[in-house]
Amino acid sequence: MGKLYKLTRDAEKDLREVARYTLSSWGASTLKTYRKGLVKTFNDLSGNKSVGRHFSRRFPQLLVTRYRYHYIFYVVDTAEKPVVIGMIHEKRDMVNHLAERLS
Repeated sequence: MGKLYKLTRDAEKDLREVARYTLSSWGASTLKTYRKGLVKTFNDLSGNKSVGRHFSRRFPQLLVTRYRYHYIFYVVDTAEKPVVIGMIHEKRDMVNHLAERLS
């Protein structure tokens, strides 16, 4: 069985950054746990097990959910898998990070 979701290149880059930071700050065990939680959250998006909220009136197709310290932004097309466009830490400026991805 394949992935139940898709990651954009930006989301893949975010995931690598999260992995590097977590590994260097908290170690391999914490990285493994956090990664498993993120992947579970991504999979839950496809089965509507994760409750996403609309993020913006300007971009009604954009939904957001949260896993621990990261907001996960994604788009759902009824014929496709959910597409994760980014994972942004709660302390970062989400609007600026998302603006270039949505333009």
